[in-house]
Amino acid sequence: MKTTFFFIALFLGNMMILNAQELLLPVSTPSETAKAEYVKALRAAEDANIPVFFERLNAAVKTDPNFFMAHAYIALAQTSFGQYENAVPSIKSALAVDAEGLNKGERIIRQALQTLEKDPKADIAESMASLTEAYPETAQAYELAAVSASWISKDAQAAKEYNLRLLELRPGHGGTYNALGYSYMALGEMSEAKAAFDKYLEVSPDEPNAWDSMGEYYMVAKDYAKSAEYYDKAAKMGMELAKERAEKARAAITKN
Repeated sequence: MKTTFFFIALFLGNMMILNAQELLLPVSTPSETAKAEYVKALRAAEDANIPVFFERLNAAVKTDPNFFMAHAYIALAQTSFGQYENAVPSIKSALAVDAEGLNKGERIIRQALQTLEKDPKADIAESMASLTEAYPETAQAYELAAVSASWISKDAQAAKEYNLRLLELRPGHGGTYNALGYSYMALGEMSEAKAAFDKYLEVSPDEPNAWDSMGEYYMVAKDYAKSAEYYDKAAKMGMELAKERAEKARAAITKN
């Protein structure tokens, strides 16, 4: 499934959460509970569970109303979905947080939100490039940049380059192969897309989204029988939306 936010894996337990934070940008919140909800939100997005993504982020900002990054993620996600009106309250909430208490990365993201406040359809590629330059070894910086390139800037080439850098920082990560596969498909590089989705299935065979993504690959490649097969597998593993996609693939077989 093509997801907007397919980010950092949640590692259960306090020690595992600390390990995950080595991959994350620093955040300015004193609440460990809010931080934990934030990481859960990132994990949900990676698993294509968008309702839980928003649920956990809302829980984070309820716990700490001044949690800048949680507000920012809600705003950027809504913008990526094209739901500009829904993004406005979170943009305002994020910008209302005192900038003096923000770290370097948060201030860069704040600049992006200021740009979006003026024009919801503005390109924030420059801010995302600045973020990766400021945090060249931090995976989350490249994830934000890749998502922004794919969904806001509509620059598949930039998204591909960011995702390739992500694989250098985080080898063998399923969600990154997924994102890379969609970048390749957007560029019409279908053999490379297939290889990326194959790797996603290899490293995440128990993840329904891996099967769903391959179903979409075959749908785009017009191999509708294969597409239905992979969608059916995703549906059997619990991905409800895959059922409808499987039916569309079977309908395409009949038409063609």
